Amino acid sequence: MKKLTRTLWAGLVLSMAACDGDATGTAGGDAQMQVAARGDDAPAAQSVSPARDGGSYSHGTAQGTIDFRARVYVHSSTRGWVEVTNAAASTARVAASGHGEAVAFASGRVNADSYNRVRVVFEHVDANLSAGLQISSGVLIGTVSVNLESDQQVVVEREVNVSARSGAASRIVINLNADAWLNSANAETRTVSETEFRNAVRITAQ
Repeated sequence: MKKLTRTLWAGLVLSMAACDGDATGTAGGDAQMQVAARGDDAPAAQSVSPARDGGSYSHGTAQGTIDFRARVYVHSSTRGWVEVTNAAASTARVAASGHGEAVAFASGRVNADSYNRVRVVFEHVDANLSAGLQISSGVLIGTVSVNLESDQQVVVEREVNVSARSGAASRIVINLNADAWLNSANAETRTVSETEFRNAVRITAQ
């Protein structure tokens, strides 16, 4: 009888553990991790003025696109850093103004778990402005590059809670927040410092 009781008790404990795992959705199995990107938060309004040379100047909101290449990692206390971009950098082109939906950037399978940090390693960032953007140091137009330092990359790391549930998809959104770093650019060299870019980028989970 005692042996039977012990067997039943052990079975009950295992059953409860399995139920706990199913309830949270993060115990065992794998999950789909999706990464999207956008150039900025879509502004409520913007002003574009004609220029004497026949072009146009945008006041406060960048017009054009941003091309970038990056790798994305997520971190959990149990598994450490895990790459979402499948061991290779992904590329994307987004609207600098932030209008429209976020662009799909990367997707990968990860272990179902609770992830608490996101790291994005940018290997290339160029803004291609189709209209002059008036900033404090002058007018920006054409290609504006983030000035990568000697390691040729910019690492952006943020504390973001992402719950990857077994059999489900979770989503991370990288907001390049272009207006913030473009407005700090050097209009003469058409470059942006690595620090200004790093500080501006936002990362959220949905």
